[in-house]
Amino acid sequence: MSFAITQPLERPPTYTEIQTLAGKHDVQIHGNELAGDFCHPSSEQPKVTGRYAFAPNGDIHGDFSANVMGKLAGRFALAAGKIEVTVTEKPFLLPEAILKSTLSNALKEFCTKLNSVRG
Repeated sequence: MSFAITQPLERPPTYTEIQTLAGKHDVQIHGNELAGDFCHPSSEQPKVTGRYAFAPNGDIHGDFSANVMGKLAGRFALAAGKIEVTVTEKPFLLPEAILKSTLSNALKEFCTKLNSVRG
């Protein structure tokens, strides 16, 4: 049942860029430029938690879990040329087409916001 959503990305963000973007959106990062975890504690947004790790070449890989009408889980990768989110578990009542559309729009928005912190 897993599926992936991909969006173009010039280059992976640096740890500093991620910290800046996270600080603007109530995302808490606990870790460093090698690895750590994150969470989105806002009551207005679904709770999201996950782990991340930077590869020696600067790529970022990780996993996430959220509660959106049930459990939503998967993994993500940010590399030169693209960002990819793979959903491995989704709520039964959430149609896949709606989830794909929502995630695709969220990735576009993320890339736009990431470009804004790059200057």
